[in-house]
Amino acid sequence: MAMSNRRNVRFEVVVEQGGKPNIDGVFDDEKAATERAGYLLRLAKFPVVRVVKVNGVGKEETIFQKSSAGGSKLTTISTINDANLCTDVLQIFSFESRMTLLRLLRGYWDDQGVIPAEQLHRYFPLRYFEREALLFNPSITRLSTLQAPMLGIKPTERYDQIMRMFTALKELAQQSDSLKPYDQALARGGISGLLAASIDRPVEERDRIISHAFGSMLEPHREWGAKVQAVLRLHQEGDAENTRLVDEFLAEIVDGREPIRALIGYSPDLASALLSLQATLRGDLDDRLPNTDALLALSNAVGGGGFRNVQAALLNRLCGGIDGLTPLTRTGSDAKAFQSIVDGMIVFDGFMGGPTMAEALTKRGKVAWGLGGVDLPFEDTVLRLSSRLGSAAARLGFLLDLATSDFGRRKVSFLIQRVAEEFNQVKSAAELAAPGVLLSEVRDGLGRRLRAAGIPRALADGLIAKIAMIPDEQRVLTIPTAPRQLETIDARSLPRAAGRITVTHQGKTIALPDQGAEVVIGRAAECGIILDHASASRRHVAIRVQDGACVVEDLSRNGTRLMLPNGETRLLKQGEIIPLSGRGEIIIGSLDLGEHPARIGWEVKTGR
Repeated sequence: MAMSNRRNVRFEVVVEQGGKPNIDGVFDDEKAATERAGYLLRLAKFPVVRVVKVNGVGKEETIFQKSSAGGSKLTTISTINDANLCTDVLQIFSFESRMTLLRLLRGYWDDQGVIPAEQLHRYFPLRYFEREALLFNPSITRLSTLQAPMLGIKPTERYDQIMRMFTALKELAQQSDSLKPYDQALARGGISGLLAASIDRPVEERDRIISHAFGSMLEPHREWGAKVQAVLRLHQEGDAENTRLVDEFLAEIVDGREPIRALIGYSPDLASALLSLQATLRGDLDDRLPNTDALLALSNAVGGGGFRNVQAALLNRLCGGIDGLTPLTRTGSDAKAFQSIVDGMIVFDGFMGGPTMAEALTKRGKVAWGLGGVDLPFEDTVLRLSSRLGSAAARLGFLLDLATSDFGRRKVSFLIQRVAEEFNQVKSAAELAAPGVLLSEVRDGLGRRLRAAGIPRALADGLIAKIAMIPDEQRVLTIPTAPRQLETIDARSLPRAAGRITVTHQGKTIALPDQGAEVVIGRAAECGIILDHASASRRHVAIRVQDGACVVEDLSRNGTRLMLPNGETRLLKQGEIIPLSGRGEIIIGSLDLGEHPARIGWEVKTGR
C-alpha cells in the first residue's frame, strides 16, 4: 500500500490570479515542478507561485512558495523581418536558426536566463513553451508568414510544417541522453575533443551534437558573465574552427539587452555604457576602469580577430542604445557625449554598422544637437555628422548608408544632392578606397552602394565613370599577388651603417634617429601609432633602429603585410625581423572582416 501511495504522489504548480489559486500544471517529478515554478516567477506575471505535493490519499503539503515583485509583466515576441529557413528538424540546431529564435523570442530567453542552445534539447522547457499561448502561437505564425514565400506555399501550410518539426524536436529532446558522451568529450578535450568524438557522425547531425554539448556546459552557469567566460575558456587562438564555434556561441549569449547590461555592470549613464561597448568592439577596453571581468575577457578575445558574429551582435546592441529614447547623460549635456560616440564609430567608408547605424546616429543627433527642446533639422544633422568624417570615402559611405535606410529614404533628394557634391570634390581614386584595394573593386563596390541607396541610374553611372577618368598615376595602388620570397634575417647580422627612418600615418610623422629607438603600431593606447582595426593586435608591429640598421619586427597574431620599395609584398609572421630600406608601406587590416586596411609609410635614409 505504501509503495502504491508513493507511486501516486503528484506535484501541482499553483499560481494566484485575482486573489484566487489556479493550478498551472501537474507533474510526476518534483524537479520538473520546481523548474516550472521558477520559470513562472521569472515571468513576474503572478503575485505568488507555489508547488504543492499531493500524496496518494489526497494529503497536501506546500514544498515551495515564493512571491513575485511583478504581477503584470507580459513577455511577447519581438519584431523580426527575416528568418532562417528549416526544412528538417536537425536544421533547427544550426547557428542561423538559433539566432532567429533568439531574436524572435528575446524576452523569453532573458526571462529564463538561457540561450536557445540550452533549451532546444530539453523536453520539459519545450513543453512549457508550447503551453505559453501568448508566445508559442504568435511565434509560429510569424515564422510561417516570413518563410512561406521562400517555399512558394501558403502561410497555413508552412504553419503545419513548423508544427510537425516542433513535435519532432520534442521527440529528439526525449532522446538527448544519448548525446552525453559528446558532452564529456567537450569537458575533457575542449572543442578539438568534441569534434574528434563526432567525426564519424553524419554531417547533418553535427549542429545538434555541438549545441547539446555547449548547452550542457552552459546550463550550470545562470549569470550571463559566467556563460561568456565559460565559452571563452574553450578558445584556442590560431584554430579557425575553434574560433568559429566560440564566436557563434558568444554571439548567441551577448546579442540581447539583458546580457549586455549584466556584462557592463555599473555604468553612470547610457553614454558610458555605449563607450564601453565601443571599446569592447575594438578590443581595447581599459582594464584600469571598473569593467566586469567577463567584458574585459570578451574585449581581449574580439581584439584578436575572427569574431565576426560577436562584432555584429555588439553593433546590434550599440544601434539599439543609440536609437533609443534614454538620455545619454544624467546632466542633460548629451551633445558632447554624443560627439564622442560618433567619433568612436568612424571607419574608412563611413560608420561601423552600415545603414542601421547611420540611421540611429542621425536620429540621435537630431535630439542631442537640438536646442531649447527643438530637434536639429535632418539636413543640419547630416551635415554635422559628415563634418566629423575626415575623408571623401567616409562621407560618401555615410550618405549612401543613410539613403539606404528607411529613415533616410524620406529625404533621399537631399542625400542624392550631397552625394553628387561629394563626388565633385574627389580628385583621386585613392580617396575612395582602402589601401591595397583594386580600382575595379572600388568601382563595383560603389556601384552596388549607389544602386542600393536609390541613386538614379544615370547619375550613378556618371559618378562611377568619374573614377575611370582619373589619371593612372592617381588611381588606387594595386598589390601584386605573387610576393617575392625573402628570408628572415637575424638582426645581429645586419650592416651597421647609420640609418634614419621616418614613419607616417594619416598625417602623423615619427622620426627614429637614435640607436635603440622604436615605434610600436597597434591598438593599445600606449602605441606610437594607434589603429582602430579589430584584426590588429594590441602591439602589432615594431619599427626600430637596431645595431645601426632600420628593422621591422612582427609582434602580431595575424601577420603583417609589407609593400616593398620595388612594389612587391612580403607577409611577416610573428617574431620575424627584416631590414627596411628605401620607401615602403606596412599594411594592417583584414578585408575578410570588412575592414579597410591601414597603410603606414616608411622612408629610410642612410647617413646623418
